[in-house]
Amino acid sequence: MPNTTADNTIIHDSATIDPSAVIGEGVVIEAGALVGPGCVIGDGCRLRARSMIIEHTTLGAGCDVHPYAVLGGDPQDFKYNPETPGSVVIGDGCVFREGVTVHRSVGDEQPTTIGSACYLMACSHVGHNSIMGDNVTLANGSLLAGHVRVGARCFFGGNAMVHQYTDLGEGVMIRGGGGATMHAPPYTVVSKINDLSGVNIVGLRRTENCTRRDITEVSRVYRLLYRERLPLGAALKVIEQQQWGIFAQRMIDFIHRVRAYGPPRVRGLMGPDI
Repeated sequence: MPNTTADNTIIHDSATIDPSAVIGEGVVIEAGALVGPGCVIGDGCRLRARSMIIEHTTLGAGCDVHPYAVLGGDPQDFKYNPETPGSVVIGDGCVFREGVTVHRSVGDEQPTTIGSACYLMACSHVGHNSIMGDNVTLANGSLLAGHVRVGARCFFGGNAMVHQYTDLGEGVMIRGGGGATMHAPPYTVVSKINDLSGVNIVGLRRTENCTRRDITEVSRVYRLLYRERLPLGAALKVIEQQQWGIFAQRMIDFIHRVRAYGPPRVRGLMGPDI
């Protein structure tokens, strides 16, 4: 039977709650759910039957964790030392559907981090030490390896995959079955493996404060980088002779940043050699 507390939190008798866990107001914890040590469950969260928050995991307000999702499990890394358990930090309003797994970080310097308003569909996975921005959608079976960085408003089609230490700029779309083993610039569409097929126009149109001029500028930068068949250095020189709005400039800044990476983040840029 569920027990209702004074702050409208409802916890089923069969749920397991570690004494060190912190449970917010208005939380619903259903039959057979588990909340382990060092966990924080934000106000208004719902942990559905048999969902599991393993340990050292913080959920923001209003998250919805479906049956058999496992958040905060041990990282799949041979370097993992249980004496340093690592952690997961999740923003507000995220949805984790059936069978989703999110692993704690290796070490405590960089928690596995998921932003707000993310939607992780059934059997998707976020590996240790990965960082995901706000409003990211992972369709069924999408897989992020360890140390992946995903910008805001990215969309992953079914069974999309990202290699470890790979960066995706904001607004990237990976089509179903596609994958990234190289860095993908913001607002691009990835088809197959490391195959850029254009600008994510639909995503840009849905982005707040993105104007028609911004979309035109992003398309122009993309064309200079990928359609004019210039070496990357020459293309960047042409690009930097002009003034750009915030969206195109984010694309340019991303390219400069990944070009400066040292090991182990030297993955290369999709498209021209860096």
